[in-house]
Amino acid sequence: MGLFKPSTLLLAVSLIGTADSLAIEYPTAHQPGLGANYTGVARALNTAQNSFTCKSEYIDFSDPSALSKFNVAWCPQNAYQTSNSVVWRLTPDCGTTMIYPWDFQYGKLEARIRASPGSGVVSTILLAGPDPADELDWEWVGKDTWTAQSMYFVKGQRVDPNAAFFHTPGDTPQDMAAGFHNYAIELNRDSVKWYIDGWLTRTLPKLDGVPFPSGASRARMGVWDGSQTSGWAGTVDWSKGPFTAEMQWFKFTPYC
Repeated sequence: MGLFKPSTLLLAVSLIGTADSLAIEYPTAHQPGLGANYTGVARALNTAQNSFTCKSEYIDFSDPSALSKFNVAWCPQNAYQTSNSVVWRLTPDCGTTMIYPWDFQYGKLEARIRASPGSGVVSTILLAGPDPADELDWEWVGKDTWTAQSMYFVKGQRVDPNAAFFHTPGDTPQDMAAGFHNYAIELNRDSVKWYIDGWLTRTLPKLDGVPFPSGASRARMGVWDGSQTSGWAGTVDWSKGPFTAEMQWFKFTPYC
């Protein structure tokens, strides 16, 4: 999703697995860029052209060289490796954005991630094309890390008016900031599918006459400050930092 313009739409959102309804102000327009403060320093995060590949790659962040396989396109000091993960850190200056340098036309993006807690902190992994971007997201807002949000954009505009919230599989939801979980986005010729821990949570079919995000092609991931999204993400309380999310592994599988 990256950063949003401050226009919002009040939506009633059904929480998956409950009968409750949650009213939130949800962003409606996509502003390119991920991992920067909303106040916005210039950033070049979108590719001018695609670099398609048919090569699959699995990257384990216990390998000290793993981070070198990505472009850290925003605040590289806030993306660093530990013994078994890459950490994304949000500071008052900026978040961070990692970009995998290859595209697929169709395929599957997978990663094992721990989201960041903290109101206003947004953790994300997504597929996006060149501007105006088609985009497919998993996002976690730190004020509610018991649910993950799936969304999509076509040519930079939100098509689906409903926010989709999902918890972990099983009868007892888990806090997605308390531990690691596997997340996936699969782009097919005729559908998009989102997964948590191997569980198919959502399917978006391609329908005649309905805009479809077929150009979402390149993986990006990181954290950003969502304080200025009119209540969607909450407001960051910097006294409660540091704010960090982590990724243990990443897998990119083109369907060629």
